[in-house]
Amino acid sequence: MSDIMVKAEHISKSFGANEVLKDISFTLEKGNVLSIIGPSGSGKSTLLRIITQLEKADGGSLYIDGKPLFQDKEGKAVYASTKEMHSIILKTGLVFQSFNLFPHFTVMRNITEAQWAVLSRSREEAEDRAIQVLKEMNLLDKADSYPSELSGGQKQRVSIARALVMDPKILFFDEPTSALDPELTRQVLSVIKDLSERDMTMVVVTHEMNFARNISDWAIFMENGYIVEEGAPDALFVDPREERTKAFISSFKE
Repeated sequence: MSDIMVKAEHISKSFGANEVLKDISFTLEKGNVLSIIGPSGSGKSTLLRIITQLEKADGGSLYIDGKPLFQDKEGKAVYASTKEMHSIILKTGLVFQSFNLFPHFTVMRNITEAQWAVLSRSREEAEDRAIQVLKEMNLLDKADSYPSELSGGQKQRVSIARALVMDPKILFFDEPTSALDPELTRQVLSVIKDLSERDMTMVVVTHEMNFARNISDWAIFMENGYIVEEGAPDALFVDPREERTKAFISSFKE
């Protein structure tokens, strides 16, 4: 399992009577990019929130970098100890669609805060790492700015930088361009593409079909809590097997 970074087996999740994830299974190998597409309400974001420990699964098993976050015991998801869960979450980073920056912190403080609090880095170490990543994001000149002084694209790149400074093994993106106009979308997608070329293991929930096709090693189409179809992007986006997948993808070409 050393090269498998994410292994999901029969994950289920309900909110009351609403079953939002039904028997979800997939694997993601080291250095690969998995894109997840599907209509609103299909369960994509809930799946990401379960993997990154923002929601609890009801059933199934999930392994991150070979370590069990939770395992199915008699039809119920039984979680690892708090200490083990904490060590697993440090392997992951999540970039939200709504940025989730602290408005009263500067860009530098937003990027260094978790390094001090979670990784116990010194101020100097945290700032050195922040400067390195801000340079990569072409945002070093914004280090002393506040989120309200940034464009949407800059905010999203800061949120990506905030995830990267924690040195995760896997990066998750939840509709990273949904709040952006086309020009800013291109900026953010360029950053994600650059990360993929550096063999960053990533899961990208997105509605950008052409981008998903070009960046992904594997793609999943979800609807109504199920994985309807999955496959190599050239197959899934060009010649899908399932009629529902065909209808969904063709709606983006009209």
